[in-house]
Amino acid sequence: MMVPLEYGGRRFQVMAYHDAMRHDGRALELAELIDGELGPALVTITFANESAGGAEVLLTNSGLPLPILRTFMEEAVQEEHRICEVSLPGPAETE
Repeated sequence: MMVPLEYGGRRFQVMAYHDAMRHDGRALELAELIDGELGPALVTITFANESAGGAEVLLTNSGLPLPILRTFMEEAVQEEHRICEVSLPGPAETE
C-alpha cells in the first residue's frame, strides 16, 4: 500500500511494509517527497503480530502539518484493523 498526501505545497508518502530490522513484522511509514525523491522516514509505526494495542510509534525530530499527521494516523488505525482481521481465527479454527 502506498498513499500519497499533500498539504501546503509539501508532498508525503505513506507506505506499508515488512520491517525486518526493528521487530520482524508489519510497519507503516510516513516520509516526505523532496524533488521527487523519497526522504527518510518522519514517522514509523510498528505493529505487534499478536494483537491490537501493541503498536509503537517512532518519531523523528521533524515538524509535520497536523492534517498530514492526522491522515497518517487514520491510515495506521486502518492498517491495525486489517492486521487484526487477518490474525483472528476463523470459526473452523476455534472448534
